[in-house]
Amino acid sequence: MASPKKGKEKNNGKPPEKKEGLGWIEWLMGWLNLAYEMLFQRIIASNLPNPMLLPPINDLTFVVTGSTSGIGKEIARQLAEAGGHVVMAVRNPNAANDLIKKWQEDWSGRGLPLNIEVMELDLLSLDSVVRFAEAWNACSGPLHALINNAGIFSIG
Repeated sequence: MASPKKGKEKNNGKPPEKKEGLGWIEWLMGWLNLAYEMLFQRIIASNLPNPMLLPPINDLTFVVTGSTSGIGKEIARQLAEAGGHVVMAVRNPNAANDLIKKWQEDWSGRGLPLNIEVMELDLLSLDSVVRFAEAWNACSGPLHALINNAGIFSIG
């Protein structure tokens, strides 16, 4: 029995279809646009207003994990500046306390001091999570929002 020729067996005897891709001009224009955006984005956006401040959120309690660096750090700072009670749930309480001192110095003279506290929490340790939960339940305060930010970019 004769074997069918490669390329014709799936298309009932027809030659395989040619797939169209990007031409060299489209490819080059894409890379040039990417380079332009990377180089000039800050200059182009310099005339835009700063982001709006959060509305007053007095009497609300927020727990922010991963709040000593990156996005969590900025979220915790902005929530505290808007008047919220922020609990920084962190692995390194010393780093969090240093941040709080810096934020309090930057914020001094603008009104009430920032309402921030630090609680130790290592989400890789179940014992640490249990201790955090027991300490939280002992204070019996309400929790209005949990911002679970710890390790979100450590995937893979």
